[in-house]
Amino acid sequence: MKYYSTQRPIAPGSFPKQEGNKVLEIHNFDSREYVEAIDRMAWGWIEYEHRLDYFDMRKYELTPLPERELHLKYLGEDSWGRYVYEDENGKLWKLLDCCSPREVCEERGDFPHSSSGNEFDGEPDCPMPNDIKAIYIKEVNDNDVSEA
Repeated sequence: MKYYSTQRPIAPGSFPKQEGNKVLEIHNFDSREYVEAIDRMAWGWIEYEHRLDYFDMRKYELTPLPERELHLKYLGEDSWGRYVYEDENGKLWKLLDCCSPREVCEERGDFPHSSSGNEFDGEPDCPMPNDIKAIYIKEVNDNDVSEA
């Protein structure tokens, strides 16, 4: 599994070392560059034999190369002000930063969490697996549609 380092070049101490999860390859770019696959700037990448767990990935600020995508449609805010989305399979997801505008959370790539019991007002549960890229469906405003 490949992870991009978005905050710094990959160097000793800047990536997790997990027993039983061998580093296969490390590649630093000459300078920070845009990586289309993750839709952000990165300093380089590191590839592991197996997936990192969520907490190591976040602790070292690594962004996984997504292996699949889920399209999320915004449904509204739950009773705690968390942003609620539905994917194409009917599963509900929540963004947890209620203090930032929804568009800011989407743009910066906050990790959605599943909703307990798949309920609109359910508690946030597990974070979206790190091999999935959340694609936020832009809302279509009726005023934006012109008739031919």
